[in-house]
Amino acid sequence: MISKIKALGLALLAVFAVGAVSAVAAQAGQFTAPAYPATITGQNVGGFHEFTTELGTMNCNVTFHGELAAASEDLTLAPTYNCVIGGLGVDVSMNGCDYEFHAGETLAMDQVAGSMDILCPEEAAIDFKVTSVPPCHVTVGEQLGLEALTYTNRTMAKDVDVNMSLGEIAYGLEGNCPVVGTFANGTYTGTTTLKSDNPGADALMVD
Repeated sequence: MISKIKALGLALLAVFAVGAVSAVAAQAGQFTAPAYPATITGQNVGGFHEFTTELGTMNCNVTFHGELAAASEDLTLAPTYNCVIGGLGVDVSMNGCDYEFHAGETLAMDQVAGSMDILCPEEAAIDFKVTSVPPCHVTVGEQLGLEALTYTNRTMAKDVDVNMSLGEIAYGLEGNCPVVGTFANGTYTGTTTLKSDNPGADALMVD
């Protein structure tokens, strides 16, 4: 009887240990900097960011700006775009919309999974205005849980690469577009390097 009780006790301890490890593994990551508040900036690297809709693929240079007030699972950044599509310029108005990046589970050493929200004021949307005559508008409103992102810590460079491979983006086509309507088949891909601009404390990490 004593041996059976001991065996049961060991089995329960093993279950609790596995549960504790699973709980740790499921914990979300955090954006951290050596000092706060930290000003966070970023820009595309390795090529354009590509936003693909029923119109085709829009090629964009983009910069990001925001502030990290403390270690957090979330980081809100305001993008600024310079885009073209089919030889036409695209004027991008954010209209108060921001991107909120979320850190998720650890994938491997120095790699963390993530997702992104597009947050907009009530009834507002991002307006990608293609400069045709008259213009064609691609509008992107608030939406949550866009996936997937991968954060890679570059410890030597003291910055973070964000690989964006987002699908099922909802958008509208309005005005002088070849097709008009609402769709949910948008994709967005590209890589951005984010860094902290704090003097003397410039390491940004996601862990």
